Amino acid sequence: MKKLISFLVSGIMAVTASMTSSIVTGADESVAVTYTIQDVKNLQDFLLTKPTEEDLSGKPYDLNGDDRWDVFDLCLMKGIVVGQMDNQNDALVVYFSRTGNTEKIAEYLIDITHADSYVIEAAVPYTDDDIAYTNSSCRANKEQNDKAARPEIANPIESIDSYDVIYLGYPIWWGEEPRIIDTFLESYDFSDKIVVPFCTSASSGNAASERNIANLVPIENQLEGKRFSASASKESVETWLNEKQAEISDIRKSSENMQYTLIKGGTFQMGSPESEPERSSDEIQHSVTVGNFYMSKTEISQKEYQEIMDVNPSATRGDDLPVTNITWYDAVQYCNKLSQKDGLAPCYTISGNTVT
Repeated sequence: MKKLISFLVSGIMAVTASMTSSIVTGADESVAVTYTIQDVKNLQDFLLTKPTEEDLSGKPYDLNGDDRWDVFDLCLMKGIVVGQMDNQNDALVVYFSRTGNTEKIAEYLIDITHADSYVIEAAVPYTDDDIAYTNSSCRANKEQNDKAARPEIANPIESIDSYDVIYLGYPIWWGEEPRIIDTFLESYDFSDKIVVPFCTSASSGNAASERNIANLVPIENQLEGKRFSASASKESVETWLNEKQAEISDIRKSSENMQYTLIKGGTFQMGSPESEPERSSDEIQHSVTVGNFYMSKTEISQKEYQEIMDVNPSATRGDDLPVTNITWYDAVQYCNKLSQKDGLAPCYTISGNTVT
């Protein structure tokens, strides 16, 4: 969900958000620099001759390389920060926190990324007695021992479709994620999402919970998460976040170069109503459900077809031209052979003119 940020000369909230850009320090030398909203405020205060909390000596605030700091540098820095924030949108921080430990980590993430947030709250709130670990009959114990338990969520978020990245936070209960996290995961479609788990625990690790999440619902990319202690600092969270954002950036770059695009599944009516003119007897209207699938972004080229099928039936030849003069049965065989080449199970079973 995009955020519109207005930077006013008279006042900017001093919120740290990591933004990466570069400056030129010499004729042929480029140095990577991390700018923050605090940097914008620092430079702004410097130009207004206001005192700053930080020592600005040595700061890389000469963005245009003219050996001075001026309003032009401030405009460039603001543009970089806003642009980077725009690139980091479409992220949602989702968390469940009973004692406040996970909430603290989530608030650090929200503050750093400026992502939207959603708090998972139980329809029947958990009391202190509910999480009394030493009591084998307490509510949390019973839920954790029942893999099928799905505590109801109060005020569930309507949709997560507009978000690409979901940061999912939770405490570790008996070595695993609370079952209310399973409720959340099963309520939405994560097949085209990047999910980044994070959790809080005094001693238990996060491996079991992350395996559970991966096995529970289809997720396009689930990154390795991290367990934080209750005393984790904002700096440690930011260090981890920078690593995750670098991974997310690599995934997005790879996705841009992919040959296929995700087509989300759904249900539709196949066939035609009885009232349709010239309707055939085999056009009986019925409901059909199709799962998610990937489709090539462009027509299959003659070169691609020949590499798989060892033949090019096209009349007008050209490696980069779409392949032509093929039947639907040829296309099905191509799909099966391409699946086999990529180490996937073929989708179609072919027996003469019968295809299933």
